[in-house]
Amino acid sequence: METHIEEASYPLTFRKKDSATLGLHIKNRNSVVLIGMKRVGISNFLRFFLHKKGIKEEYIQDKRNHLFIPIDLNDLVERELYPFWVLTLKRIEDAVVSSGVSSNTKKYIETLFLDSIQSQDLFLTIDATRKSLSRLVVEGITPTIFFLRFDRMKDVVTPEFFANLQGLIDASHQNLSYVFTSFRSLEFLSPTVFTKASVSVFARTMYVSPGTSFDANVILFEISKKYGMSLSTTVKKDILSIVDGYAQYLQFALSYFHEKKDSIKSKKLSDELFLDERIALQS
Repeated sequence: METHIEEASYPLTFRKKDSATLGLHIKNRNSVVLIGMKRVGISNFLRFFLHKKGIKEEYIQDKRNHLFIPIDLNDLVERELYPFWVLTLKRIEDAVVSSGVSSNTKKYIETLFLDSIQSQDLFLTIDATRKSLSRLVVEGITPTIFFLRFDRMKDVVTPEFFANLQGLIDASHQNLSYVFTSFRSLEFLSPTVFTKASVSVFARTMYVSPGTSFDANVILFEISKKYGMSLSTTVKKDILSIVDGYAQYLQFALSYFHEKKDSIKSKKLSDELFLDERIALQS
C-alpha cells in the first residue's frame, strides 16, 4: 500500500528557487551537498522534491528516464560501513521494484541483493551495488542517489569509502549523481577524507535557507487542513512571524496550537510556544 506523503500535495511552486537549483544540478549530473541550519526544512523540501508529481518535468526538463533513490541513514541501526552498503543496495532494489524498469532488471538486482546478504561480505556488497547501477544505466535509466542525514557516517568514513562512492560514478559512465544532506559540509565532517580539493571536484554545495512567506503559507495551509484547524488571519500572521520560514518550528507551532488552543491565555502566542517542550528542546 502506498504511504501518503503530505508534501506530495504541495503546489509545484513550493520552494521554487531551491527546486530549480537542485533540478539543474541533477540535469547536469552534478553531485550536490545540501546544507542548512537545523529546522530549516531540508527534509520537508526533499520529501516534496522526491514525491511530487511533475517535479522532473518542471525542474529537470530533459528526456532522460530519471530514477530517484532516497536512502535515509536514520534507518541504520549500526553506523558501520557494511550496514551502510547493505542499506544502499536495498534501497536501490526498493526503488527499482516500484519503478517501470523491466522485469529482467528487477530480478537481476533482487538476486544481487540476496546473494550479497548471504555472503555478508563487504566487497561483494559494494560490487553488487556497482553492478546494479551499471545495469540501470545500460537500460537507459539515469539514477540519482539521495543520502539523507549523511553526517551520521562521519565517524566511519575512510579514503576507501570515498573512493568507492567515486567508483560508482565511474562504473555508471558518469550517469550517476548523489545528493547528500548534512548540517555541515563534507570537508568539515571528515577533513582527512573529504579534502577541500577533492570535494570541490566531487560535489557542489547548495545552501538551503528558510522558506519564503509563500512556502510557509503552503505548509500552514496543508497542516491546518489535515487537522481541521480554522485559524484567524491574526493568528496565522502571528505564527508565521514567530517561525520566520523555519519549517520544523512551523510544524511544532501548529501542532501545539491544535493541542492547546482552548487553553491558550497569553496575550502573546510566542510566550505560549516557548513553553512547549518540543520547541524548547529544538532551541
